[in-house]
Amino acid sequence: MTNDRYTEDWLEREFVGYGFDQPDPKWPGGGKICVSFVVQYYMGAELNILEGDPTFCSEYLEIPPRAPPTAMRSEASEMMYEYGAREGIARLLDIFNDSCVLGLVWSLIVPQLTVTRALEKAPYWVKPILDSGAELSCGGHRYRDNLYVDPEEEDQLIGKSIDVLQELTGDKTLPKGWLVERRSNLSTKLYSLTHKERGLPLLYSSDSCADDVPYWIPSPTKEENKGLLMIPFSYDCSDLRFKMKGSGFASPKDYFLHLKDTFDCLYEEGEAGQAKMMTVLLHPHIIGRPNRAFWLEEFIKYVQSKPDAWVARRQDIAEHWTKAFPYDSKTAFGQTKVPECAQISIPM
Repeated sequence: MTNDRYTEDWLEREFVGYGFDQPDPKWPGGGKICVSFVVQYYMGAELNILEGDPTFCSEYLEIPPRAPPTAMRSEASEMMYEYGAREGIARLLDIFNDSCVLGLVWSLIVPQLTVTRALEKAPYWVKPILDSGAELSCGGHRYRDNLYVDPEEEDQLIGKSIDVLQELTGDKTLPKGWLVERRSNLSTKLYSLTHKERGLPLLYSSDSCADDVPYWIPSPTKEENKGLLMIPFSYDCSDLRFKMKGSGFASPKDYFLHLKDTFDCLYEEGEAGQAKMMTVLLHPHIIGRPNRAFWLEEFIKYVQSKPDAWVARRQDIAEHWTKAFPYDSKTAFGQTKVPECAQISIPM
């Protein structure tokens, strides 16, 4: 490996984006809004002494530890994650299958992200997920903060996660997209390079929270006239906020109202000719609890009551956007120069 591979390449920060010139997404069927449900499946891929980690995972639990995690296992913490694999996944699959919602993405983590290590531990769930018609994207091999992972290790585990995902599914075209979420400054570059080296098409990356519609950036592999499509997600509509101190949801119905209000706002913008997309990021050990799952299902019913709401998988969104708005190196984001301090000219 060359040193260039592990050199951080920074794009210019964008503070305008599309501005008032957002393209009409032309969502299929004249959709006023596109809704994407993404399920992060990483139960068993979180921090654990059994995986060689220095401690256990103390995040996103029903009852957080009273003391900082130490160099030991925590059976109570492990069981709260295990619930997602034992009950949460089945409940979510039942809800989406009963609602005939095809626009579902399972982001797997292979004991590291969209979630191959987790699937390695429970291959039982591979067939039901595939049978549901959901997309399997990738998030790495372990669920941990990659900002503090050695680049060489992250690189090696990206390759391993692809190998495991393809082996478990028997599909050599996977993954088509990524959502590492807790990424390093190199994650997007490293999985882009790995796809290029393997001749494996990469349709999109969802490692962005910067917009409400897809956008292009220059290819992280520096290939001429090639770009990477970014399909953003958002944390505000994630069930993770049930576990956030001070900014979470007081009840599952609050979550429903937040999702509904977000949908309504974006729907109105779509009616005004500025159609957007909405991402609902879910976790089986959180949203899979009965009362939360009930209100998630109520939101799905609300979305389905709108005939011009397009519920889509990420790969479907990527294929649509690529066809409607092919990559243009002149308009790709990440190239707008920001004026130096004291060098800004404001027209009068």
